Amino acid sequence: MSHNANHNPVLKSLRHLNEKYEKVTEQQHDFMRRQTEGEKPDPSEFTKLLEQQSVTHTAMTAQFGLLQKPLKTVITDSR
Repeated sequence: MSHNANHNPVLKSLRHLNEKYEKVTEQQHDFMRRQTEGEKPDPSEFTKLLEQQSVTHTAMTAQFGLLQKPLKTVITDSR
């Protein structure tokens, strides 16, 4: 990864959000594994995980839009 990518706050935020998204996905898989093994985990736990995943995905989409905006500006200005 380039030196600039390490200091770009949008990329840093995207990386953090991606890690959070992956963690929530792991927790969902754990919930389903426990359920498959005969446990009866609280369904509200899974609902909470789905909400976290949705909010994280929305934040990632917004951050990605911020990352694209300067690129779109450069493309538009160069025409």
